[in-house]
Amino acid sequence: MAGLTVAQVAHALGKSLSTVHAWEVDTVPRRPEDIVALCQLYGVTTDWYLEGREPMFRAEACRHDAHSEQIIQQLGRLQPEQRAALAQLLCTMLPPG
Repeated sequence: MAGLTVAQVAHALGKSLSTVHAWEVDTVPRRPEDIVALCQLYGVTTDWYLEGREPMFRAEACRHDAHSEQIIQQLGRLQPEQRAALAQLLCTMLPPG
């Protein structure tokens, strides 16, 4: 679905080709941190990956609502990279807007 080969996924995650292949055929369980890394690589939510719950894509789950935007604006003295990190954190804490 993401257009990545097993070799590309293995390289991106720092795993062996055999490990990623074993994940695909469900012969080796994935550790929680591997599931999170896979979801980040594929751009999908862990809820969708594990349970099939919407939203599927992280971008959809990470829409800023007015409340999160207001919080970010009140912290206007932050550096741009700090504001981006805060926005990402808020996306994980607040329900989709």
